[in-house]
Amino acid sequence: MRRTAWERISALSVLAAGLMTMIGAAWAGPAAEVSRAATQTVLKTPAELADYREYSQNEAIAAFLSALDAVSDNVAVSVVGRSLASGTYGAREIFLAVLSAKGAARPEALDRTKLTVMITAAQHGNEQSAKEAVLRLVRDLAAGELRPLLDKVNVLVMPQTNPYGNAMDVRVNELDLDMNRDHVKLEAEGVRAIHRVFRRWTPEATLDVHEKGDDYYRVSIGCVSNVNIGRDLQEYSRSVVLAEVGKALKKKNVAFHEYLVTEDLGTDTSSGAAVAPGPSGPREEMKRFSTTDLNDGRNSLGIFETLSFIQEGASRHDVETLEARTAWQYQGLRAWLESVAGHAAEILQMVRRDRSRLLERAALRGAADPVHLRMKFARDPKEPELALKAFETVASPIRGVLKVDKKAGEPLTNADVAPYPGPRTVKIVDKVVKNWFPNVEPTLSVTRPRGYIIRRDRLDIIETLLGLGVEVGLVDKDGTASAEAYDVKAIEPAGLDYLAPTRIDVAARAVEVPIRKGDFYIDCVQPAANLVPCLLEPQSEFGLIRYWKFRLVPEAGGVFEILRFTGTPGPSVVPYKRWQ
Repeated sequence: MRRTAWERISALSVLAAGLMTMIGAAWAGPAAEVSRAATQTVLKTPAELADYREYSQNEAIAAFLSALDAVSDNVAVSVVGRSLASGTYGAREIFLAVLSAKGAARPEALDRTKLTVMITAAQHGNEQSAKEAVLRLVRDLAAGELRPLLDKVNVLVMPQTNPYGNAMDVRVNELDLDMNRDHVKLEAEGVRAIHRVFRRWTPEATLDVHEKGDDYYRVSIGCVSNVNIGRDLQEYSRSVVLAEVGKALKKKNVAFHEYLVTEDLGTDTSSGAAVAPGPSGPREEMKRFSTTDLNDGRNSLGIFETLSFIQEGASRHDVETLEARTAWQYQGLRAWLESVAGHAAEILQMVRRDRSRLLERAALRGAADPVHLRMKFARDPKEPELALKAFETVASPIRGVLKVDKKAGEPLTNADVAPYPGPRTVKIVDKVVKNWFPNVEPTLSVTRPRGYIIRRDRLDIIETLLGLGVEVGLVDKDGTASAEAYDVKAIEPAGLDYLAPTRIDVAARAVEVPIRKGDFYIDCVQPAANLVPCLLEPQSEFGLIRYWKFRLVPEAGGVFEILRFTGTPGPSVVPYKRWQ
């Protein structure tokens, strides 16, 4: 058996036998019956061992993975990152479990004739059921009833990406960062680890697991929203995967809907900027699908033409409901994985085709195939309203639901009342959303250049690009280059970090510029062909310009420092790598 230093933690404390118990229905109602299959198991998760009375900590996760490695030849565990030590909590390992039919421990050993999927959890530390459900899924894939799925797919799992937030039961990490708004500037070690795993293993499908607030829809899954990502991937996500997940969860009595976000009408606060709360009192609200931003984990991986998703489980964020929440999350994970495994060959072909076509499109640089730098949510005239179910608080607890009609004064017995399918403090009501914005439309687009030129002293930009999987060339001899420089006609900087300039007017001007040995060249014909312009164009709402740490906001009358290369051929370069 493989044994590494961290795996020597005693596994005996996490080995247990016997039938799993069913979840109590105090909070969950009949939906709790989906908790677990009553099958024999050898290994319990840390949460199961604790009877869901506490959240699993990093040490327990390490011991659990160690025990799982000892009983299964289908799992290979490694450390892919380490959080930073803080004044209240030490550094902790970030684990990757690779589940495959042959127990591959390296990308080179993985059977790439199969679809490879990647699941990440707990970027937000106080969304605890994500991690607990993912650990259960790992167990059932490695040594349980889901083992046959490994004949169709390889599964990469990062069960705990924010050890500090998990231990403190807070959303942020040890640097006080919201990790799911850090997928561009990459300051959080957990986020860097996610992108390292993605770059190294290049999965075709991904799922990022979170929790939301208490909601009638116990499981919500969303697909990508950024319109630079292949439309066929988004349509397939909805028409095939989400459709099948919905049917599977309905059979399990788990309410499901595609993931929706509620915002004040006309606003979008998803960038992560520290926007002050709006005025108190009633405000008109809108519903939309989740963010188009690339600093979001799902879109940041989807931009590589990946079939990418986010799962949000309903939550009151308390230990009392942890078992029920974990059950719903697990059923969502399982339904999603069974769906993509059932279409593994089709998804594999579609993603690889789209990735290949992206390279061809980038080489052509056609005006009819631009990169979209800004976009907005829009109404759909064919679907002006959206009907949803929701919880509404009641004055007194709900006892149940009448099975038969009763008139006032007639006796009522226990046999006349069925259990209520939700929390007893709320009733289920039908609602119609008038401000429904299901579409995303581009509002500013540019043609891809051949590449971009970045000065040799901007290693901060280069290190970030490399961390995101962008291929970087190092210029190896002096010369001149045909390029376009952006003259800044007018600019109104944003008042907050994470926001693009409120207004920036630029004009491209053809220039011949010296290019020196040691400068950097970013070719657009690469797997990150859609990401590169989104990051490096000054007018992009997704770009590096919006983060104060990069100091890229120019002055009016100045020139934006990153140049668009337009010459032929490209400059003489060697691949630039970080030797770590």
